[in-house]
Amino acid sequence: MTIENSKSLDIDPKSTCQEIEKLIREKLDFLQRDGAVVALSGGLDSAVAATLAIRALGKERVHLLNMPERDSKPIHRKHAKQFANHLGIKLTTKRISPILRTAGSYKLLPLRFLPTRQLRSALVDFAKSKIIKNKSNKLLAYRLHPEANSWLAKGNAYAIAKHRTRMVIVYQFAEVRNLLVIGAANRTEWMTGTFSKWGVDHCADVMPVLHLYRSQLEEVAEFLQLPDYIRNKAADPDLMPGVNDKGALMGEFTAVDQILYYIENQLDLDTIRQTLGTETVDRVLELVELSRHMRESPYHFLTKL
Repeated sequence: MTIENSKSLDIDPKSTCQEIEKLIREKLDFLQRDGAVVALSGGLDSAVAATLAIRALGKERVHLLNMPERDSKPIHRKHAKQFANHLGIKLTTKRISPILRTAGSYKLLPLRFLPTRQLRSALVDFAKSKIIKNKSNKLLAYRLHPEANSWLAKGNAYAIAKHRTRMVIVYQFAEVRNLLVIGAANRTEWMTGTFSKWGVDHCADVMPVLHLYRSQLEEVAEFLQLPDYIRNKAADPDLMPGVNDKGALMGEFTAVDQILYYIENQLDLDTIRQTLGTETVDRVLELVELSRHMRESPYHFLTKL
C-alpha cells in the first residue's frame, strides 16, 4: 500500500521510548508519588506501558495489577502472568466479578443463562449479525448512538461497567500506596472511540502512549523486544464474548492509522480515498465524529457560555 505522506507515521522507537520514560519520571515527581501501577491486561498496550514504566522508574517502584472477571479469556490472564514473570515483578490479581454481579451488570444480557464461554460467544455473534443490517461493518458506529433499551445499549452498559470498575479498583490500589496510575490507551482507540469512557482505558494520571497510533506502538513493542505471545496477538478488548479484535472491527490498523493521520492533519481525504476506498475512509471518519464527545472534558462547553 503506497500512500502519500505515509512516512509521516514513521517514528524513531529509541527516542520515542526515551521521551516517554522522561514524561513518566516528570509526572511521578510532580505528583510526589512513591511509585507507579499499571493495569496489566495481557495485551500489547499495557505490556508496552509497563515496560516503559520499569525503564523509567526501576522494577522496585512499579506494581502490576490484573483484574479479571467472569468473561475474561484465560489466555489473557495467562499472558499477564507470563509477562509479569518476564519483567520480574509480582502480579497482583483482583477479581471484579463479585462487584459486577452486585451492581447487576451481568443481568443486562441473558448470557448468564448460558453455561459456557462458547455458547455466550455464539449468542453475541448472532446478536451482532442482527445489529449489522447490511454488509458494511458499522457495529462500532452503531455502538456510539444506540437506541434506548436496545440489545446494543445494554451490551454497551454490560461491557463498559467492567472497565469502569477496573478504574475504581486501580485508583484505590494506587491511593493506598501513593502510586502514579499509568494508563495504556493508544491514539487509534482514542480517536475512534474504541475505549470505555471513564474506564481504566480512559482515566489515569498519565497516558504515556496516547500520542502513538496502534501501528506505531507495534514498532515500539518490537524495539523493546516484547515476547511474541504479546506482540503477535489481536487487539482484544476482552469485555464480552464474541468481540475479540478491535482491528477486525475497524479494519487493518496500518490503514486506519493512515486515515486518522489525514483527518487529524486536515489533509485531502480524497487522496486516501482513491487508495483505501471511500467506504473505509468514511467509516473511520464517522467513528471520529461520533466519538468526539468522548475526548472532551465535561467542562468543555463552559467556554461557550
